[in-house]
Amino acid sequence: MANERLRTALTRGQWSAPALAEALNTDPKTVERWVTTGRTPHRRTAVAAAKLLGEELEYLWPELGRRTAIDEKHGEVVTVYAERSAVPNALYLSLLQNATESVDILVYAGLHLPEGNPSWPREMRRKCEAGLQVRIAFGDPESEEVRSRGEEEKVGAGLAARIRYALSWYQPILDCPNLHVGFHSTVLYNSILRFDDQMLVNPHVYGMGAFRAPQIHLRKIQGGPLFETYRESFEKVWAQTRPYDPEG
Repeated sequence: MANERLRTALTRGQWSAPALAEALNTDPKTVERWVTTGRTPHRRTAVAAAKLLGEELEYLWPELGRRTAIDEKHGEVVTVYAERSAVPNALYLSLLQNATESVDILVYAGLHLPEGNPSWPREMRRKCEAGLQVRIAFGDPESEEVRSRGEEEKVGAGLAARIRYALSWYQPILDCPNLHVGFHSTVLYNSILRFDDQMLVNPHVYGMGAFRAPQIHLRKIQGGPLFETYRESFEKVWAQTRPYDPEG
């Protein structure tokens, strides 16, 4: 994968690959590979290149900027996707398949989960029957909060319709043991998907669909504040959630 950050930095600083290579005393083809294939230079060379380009090392090559020691401020973040749409669909299914204790899902519709992985409901049934505890909080399609969000996104009643459609994917498994589904009527600042000690948080952006907002992949560590913050947020919403009645 090309390193577009490096390409942009070269253009902004009016550097050619050969010129940067000469300044770093390296082969121009090597610099080209840094750009076109995303190859990472040795740390010493990368530090020198970042200085010449006037950029942060961590910005040009995030993997070189990662801390080797996991600490409470930085160790929880596995990665950040610029948009939820950039998250591989296989990641959601993999996290569900690997969960052994509990899964918590807080969304308005969360339609991307079953649509991106049609085996999602079947896999959820299998996991619940094996003892996994699952809680899913959907937005109440009749609520003022969902109506307001639909207007913000310029889809009107379309959001409520998406919630009802999402629920239809789960209808065949509502009889599963350990599966609890409910409606919430909250202003949803973040969608939260928790799979044991891993979590995907989708911070919502005013006036935009959730698929355009960033997605943060977190992993719980000892003393880490982020994972616990969002876990507490889920619990507060769940405490206000009313059980979903498919007959009503």
